[in-house]
Amino acid sequence: MPPKCDSTSAIYGLVLLASTISLVLGALSWARTTALHLPLPTWIPATTTLITPLALIAILSYRLFVNNTSQTQTNRLRFTLPAPLLSHIHTILLTTLGTLVLSYLFPADILSCHLENQWQTFFAQKDAHAIRAIQDRFQCCGLRSIHDRAWPFKDRTHGDNACELQMGYRRACVEPWTASQRSVSWMAFAAVLGGLIVKIAFAQLSARRASWMDSRLHQANGRNPQRLAGNEDAENEGEARRTLLPHSRSGQENVWDVD
Repeated sequence: MPPKCDSTSAIYGLVLLASTISLVLGALSWARTTALHLPLPTWIPATTTLITPLALIAILSYRLFVNNTSQTQTNRLRFTLPAPLLSHIHTILLTTLGTLVLSYLFPADILSCHLENQWQTFFAQKDAHAIRAIQDRFQCCGLRSIHDRAWPFKDRTHGDNACELQMGYRRACVEPWTASQRSVSWMAFAAVLGGLIVKIAFAQLSARRASWMDSRLHQANGRNPQRLAGNEDAENEGEARRTLLPHSRSGQENVWDVD
């Protein structure tokens, strides 16, 4: 018999797929940002990577905790009040991350400025490790040209063309480095979108669960009036019996008086 597929199963599948894609793309953007010394702050792809799995863990833990808790009205109120607040915080955080990532993509002048400032910082600090890692990764020399702040740095024993002579590279690093910044930013943004899809999917599941509980409650309320009507009939019958008892006693007293 073929497996039964409904909309709820499809939503769960979407959650799993979006979570996996978000985690993978976030991890890739995090690793490449670190390895290529890109100007994108490391905490942005790191947070983008961790926010979706942490949100899933928080949601599942919350539901398990609530299900294992006493079903009294007080405990329900105590443990359901923080949920909307946490949901709003999660939405604000995802929106902020997406906006920050896009700021490193558009406009092109801003992106170019970020790259320029990052390279200049490495050059001013004589950070040979960072500049050499970029040059070796893309097989390039300097930023704007092969003689522009390239490693080995210019000194008494090295000229502007030291990188070209020692490494044999014949192109500048600005184009491949810029392309890497764009691809990493798009991966981080896609990871944020994956987190939003997971949030929307869970909202749909919660709405379905709430509607299902409402329908069960309506069904239960539909049976209660019958029970209440039966109880009222029983109470009325009992009152009628109790009402008749005093009359019978008065009748007996009248008989004794006649005698």
